[in-house]
Amino acid sequence: MRIDRRTFLKLMPGAFLDVGMHTGVLPLITPGRKRARELGIRIGLMQPGRWNAITDVPGVKVGHCTIIRGSGPLKVGEGPVRTGITAIWPHENISNEYVPFGFHLLNGNGEVTGLLEAATYGVLGHPICTTNTDSIGMVYDVMLEHFHSTQSTLVPMVGETWDAFLNDVAGRHVHAEHVLTALEGAVSGPVAEGCVGGGTGMICYNFKGGIGTASRRLPDLLARYTVGVLVQANHGLRELFCLDGVPVGQEITDKRPEPDEASFLNSILMVIATDAPLREDQLNRLAQRAAHGLAKTGSVSSNSSGDFALAFSTGNKIKREDFWNGKTFALQAIEEFNIQPFFQAVAEATEEAILNALFMATDMTGRDNHKVYALPIDRVLKIMSYYRRLLPQREKSVASL
Repeated sequence: MRIDRRTFLKLMPGAFLDVGMHTGVLPLITPGRKRARELGIRIGLMQPGRWNAITDVPGVKVGHCTIIRGSGPLKVGEGPVRTGITAIWPHENISNEYVPFGFHLLNGNGEVTGLLEAATYGVLGHPICTTNTDSIGMVYDVMLEHFHSTQSTLVPMVGETWDAFLNDVAGRHVHAEHVLTALEGAVSGPVAEGCVGGGTGMICYNFKGGIGTASRRLPDLLARYTVGVLVQANHGLRELFCLDGVPVGQEITDKRPEPDEASFLNSILMVIATDAPLREDQLNRLAQRAAHGLAKTGSVSSNSSGDFALAFSTGNKIKREDFWNGKTFALQAIEEFNIQPFFQAVAEATEEAILNALFMATDMTGRDNHKVYALPIDRVLKIMSYYRRLLPQREKSVASL
């Protein structure tokens, strides 16, 4: 069944396209899978937003295009294909109204195009796209052409992680139509997670990984603000994996990739959004705190990792002509002493986004019949129950002290 893009968006906001085997509407939520919070796992103390997603930040939209095609032996240029692209819009007029930008690099065995320029000027002027390593050039080219009519002078920002265990990465199967599908299909609301978009072929703690997202509402006097995080999780060693402090990776030693050669796939992209008015230097500090959420899941940012945290604020918008043509422009910022709750929000949302990527992903067989298993949720819940980390069990345990 083929449908036009307008009908597709009306039928399923935030859904994705499966290009190759067929094109059509696929469910937003994977049958049989639930997010960590739905199963009684609560990360941190702050409350999530309406969708517990980066799209809880007003104006932020996310689009995916997922490419799954073929099976059997690898034939470079033909497949099998297990990849895609994810697009994150800070707001719909980003090429004409820039937003402040910050970043933090934990380990640099990876690439994010446009990062040096954005860090130099402290602004972001494009959507952020994530894909596989060998497709980064195609996505860059399409974005450059797509936004040329806006006369934006900033370099497109495209990040990557390596999906070669499951995907014909050297075949570079992400094409212009896939990039445009993700960009033009981006919507607010719930975000598809797991084996979708740029996360389609990714592996996390030797389980199936991919896209995950979460958000936090700020407390008290800052309650009108939200922090959201989206990750493309392709990192970590099984034995280090922790879930809310529980050493789940040491408890589940089977269900490893087949063949078990995927431990070098270690990268993660973390995108942080907030509607709080923040400066570049404040956003740099927020990006640093993504490392705390990542570390709580067990990552040590391995030698082969490309671990990037990117942060932007929609609380300040800077007209492009004012930025480049010598005019003055004003920025607002929260008081420096008030930034502490944002650090906690970023750490909590990053940790939960990684867990959501794991909980929502499904088993996948890719090139050369390589197989990666999804996190076995039933076993995880038994382990968490044993450690008394599930709600309401956790609350009862604390109340008895």
